[in-house]
Amino acid sequence: MDLVPGLAVLRDYDRAWWRSDVVAGATVGAMLIPQSMAYAELAGLPPEVGFYAVIGPLLLYALVGTSRHLGVGPEPGTAILAATGVGVIAAGDPGRYLVLMAGLALVVGAMAVLGSLARLGFIASLLSKPVLVGYITGVGLTLLTSQITAFTGVPVEADRFFPRVAELAVSLPEVHLPTLTVAAGSLALVLALRRRLPRVPGALIAVGLATLVVSVLPGTSPAVPLVGSVPQGLPTPAWPALSLADLSALALVAGGVLIVGFTDNVLTARSIAARHGYRIDPNQELFALGVTNLSAGLLQGFPVSSSASRTAVAAALGSRTQVVSLVAAVLVVATLLFLGPVLAVVPRAALAAVIVSAAIAIIDVPGYRALWRVSRSEALLAVVAALGVVVVDILAGVLIAVALSVVVALGRTARPHDAVLGDHPALDGWVEMDTHPDARVEPGLLVYRFDAPLFFLNTERFRSRVLDTLERNPGEEDWLVLDFEGVGGLDATALDGLAELSESLADLGLSRIAVARANSQVVGKLRRMRLLAPEGPLHNYPTINGAVRDFRASRASG
Repeated sequence: MDLVPGLAVLRDYDRAWWRSDVVAGATVGAMLIPQSMAYAELAGLPPEVGFYAVIGPLLLYALVGTSRHLGVGPEPGTAILAATGVGVIAAGDPGRYLVLMAGLALVVGAMAVLGSLARLGFIASLLSKPVLVGYITGVGLTLLTSQITAFTGVPVEADRFFPRVAELAVSLPEVHLPTLTVAAGSLALVLALRRRLPRVPGALIAVGLATLVVSVLPGTSPAVPLVGSVPQGLPTPAWPALSLADLSALALVAGGVLIVGFTDNVLTARSIAARHGYRIDPNQELFALGVTNLSAGLLQGFPVSSSASRTAVAAALGSRTQVVSLVAAVLVVATLLFLGPVLAVVPRAALAAVIVSAAIAIIDVPGYRALWRVSRSEALLAVVAALGVVVVDILAGVLIAVALSVVVALGRTARPHDAVLGDHPALDGWVEMDTHPDARVEPGLLVYRFDAPLFFLNTERFRSRVLDTLERNPGEEDWLVLDFEGVGGLDATALDGLAELSESLADLGLSRIAVARANSQVVGKLRRMRLLAPEGPLHNYPTINGAVRDFRASRASG
């Protein structure tokens, strides 16, 4: 694994790319300024911590990442997930909360680096499409209600979606109109610019205008809560004071952040890479997520992943490399060094609008529609995943989402598709009888296909389906051909099951049981277990037609 693939890209950098990369980097940096502050507040941290969390990741991802467009940094889903988990551990101690947040980034980073060395990049597939749609929707709804107080001025004490909505409903007379006006106006501007001018940093423009209006209008400034003092200067790298007990307590939260952050990173990176003709290495991306989070933790930040919106904007502006991240990092550093007084007068309601706009963007209504068209059960699964997030909490929602994905995968593997095959000369091959009823089935021959690896979870299913199919199939079968093209592997339980099935089939009077189109690994295991002829009952054929020719020859000679 090349640990610094970005160096090769930068080494061969074409000067013709410079203009588009700088423009995209400046735009991404402009987006990051309000988003970093907003997502830090969402995580329960001072706004400057959002900048601390992004400087290292921007610089390091340009070297260690395999995506040329991925917008790394704070992201609302992982921010609120981290806040939910760390809030319980910190038990109301603000100083300890800051330390634990930085420690969480370090634990996430260490887990990701170790996972990449163990080649665990496949964990990006732990969340299936319906579960991911549901989980993201639940996060979006949670984000919406998390901003009720900052958006409306109504104090809300609940920490769950439905109780928050109920509190807002009974407290509507307490809505603070100046706060609501600033928030609603900022949100309307962000959404309008996103729709009309998606390449423009709408969040920065909206926050800037809100800051200007609040500063200029008489009597508005004291009435609308502001960010307040923002320390100027760069963070000093430091190792947070964590005990072994702290690290142990953070491990579960870190696992949830890692799964969600990595899945989001890989899906976003792959989507953009496919459009621009290059490939993403999941294991290297896991390493990059680890390195970026380690840097965020050491600079007193919090866990980071990536932003689909910043990634899409960079790509849309024609960026070619991660020089975009380097330019964005320069803007963030300049903001920390020189714009502290300006940041101090930013209205919190405007930052709430940035978070609400992000929540609206990730509530995936089109995703539900697509799932409903394809599979009602998968759409229902997405709804269950969303409810798991909003009814319980974000961390439990991650665990529910992962569990649902695993259950769905096991269920499909335990009860896979199977079929009886028939010969269709017009199609030059063996096809499923259910979809091609005009295909020909030869008397005395049954060709059966099972579309999954055989292992302990589905061996009994395979055995019962073969016997049931023989019982239902018309005629007196003499030969059974098992099409093993879809059987990619066998475990010990499956091998024992095949031996038992062969005995049962012999008792039914079948003269030959053939295995066709099995891969070399499957054939090797069958041979080692002495299940293949001449030692065993199964006859191996490289093709179905080869088995059928022998069947016809035996009938002709008999």
